[in-house]
Amino acid sequence: MTTLNPEEIDSLLSQPITASLVTLRPSGAPHQAPVWFLWDAGRLLVIAGSDSVKARNIRRNPTVSLCVATIKRPYSYVTVEGQAVAGAQELEAVTRRICTHYDGPDRGAEYARELLEDDDMTLITITPQRFMSFRSDRDG
Repeated sequence: MTTLNPEEIDSLLSQPITASLVTLRPSGAPHQAPVWFLWDAGRLLVIAGSDSVKARNIRRNPTVSLCVATIKRPYSYVTVEGQAVAGAQELEAVTRRICTHYDGPDRGAEYARELLEDDDMTLITITPQRFMSFRSDRDG
């Protein structure tokens, strides 16, 4: 088993791969949700409904984990553990960037407009505290 170096972690987190975000319910049980995200200046940015389970959980307990994994060989993944905050600062610009990153300029811009018409969105900002990674040395 090989871990990724910082440049490889940065490269993987910069790809438009759907991530898995884990937050903690009031009982302490994990809640896992697929999310789009941006890796931006050493932080992870996620958009979500203000009243979504993940946003409510973060307001109660900011401890989160986000995992990004490739789906083709050679396999690799990065899991980021950190602290999250939910708020509206930068919401519009980040929503546009995330949608364009995943859906391209035309469909991304259209989807961002649809999301921003809803007044019930929030921006989740995750500050990483720990990175765990893996890279398979096998192509097949």
